Amino acid sequence: MSGWTPPSSQVIADQPPAPDTGTPDGQRTPGGSRPELSQACKPTDKPLTALVPENGKGLTTADYPIFWFYIPYSADEIHSIEFSLHDRNETATLYRTSIQLTQTPGVIGISLPQNAKYALKVNESYHWYFTVKCEPEETFEEDDVVLEGWVTRVEKGSNLVLWYDELTNLAERYLSEPGNSEVKRAWVELLKSVGLEGIAQEPVVGVVGNSEDN
Repeated sequence: MSGWTPPSSQVIADQPPAPDTGTPDGQRTPGGSRPELSQACKPTDKPLTALVPENGKGLTTADYPIFWFYIPYSADEIHSIEFSLHDRNETATLYRTSIQLTQTPGVIGISLPQNAKYALKVNESYHWYFTVKCEPEETFEEDDVVLEGWVTRVEKGSNLVLWYDELTNLAERYLSEPGNSEVKRAWVELLKSVGLEGIAQEPVVGVVGNSEDN
């Protein structure tokens, strides 16, 4: 860990706010106009959650950012999960993939394939959806549990809160050094900084996806 200083919630709070990208707010937990959970989904103590700020928006400098979610279900408790990424106006789908879960509920990351056609463009915003279908007989979209949010790629060196980059950096260190209390503390503080302290003690399972379904 030499040479690395973990970010704190105060450091993140003191950084300049992200610029207004003109995109609508996202939805990091089930709710809004939808029921809190699909009737087909098993009740859970903590909700399905996208690890993003409350407005569902975040910045990155990465060509291929990783998107992180807390999934309170094991593989045998749901039918399917789909992640999709679209351009700002949703005229094109950049990426779509089905997610294979493990038997361990927890935080997972979804990565984009390292292929130029999936690379995010600088100063462009993208709209993602994370859709859970709990039963195979569900035929109507309103039965799905859907989260949505935004990612905007910015130039490297930007003096802004790079949420996706900060989160991925810590998650990867958490996975590689699970016994490191300093990394654990930084992870908890980062999630607390955006009101996700309820997820901070959940296990980080790993990164999935990265298949070229679309």
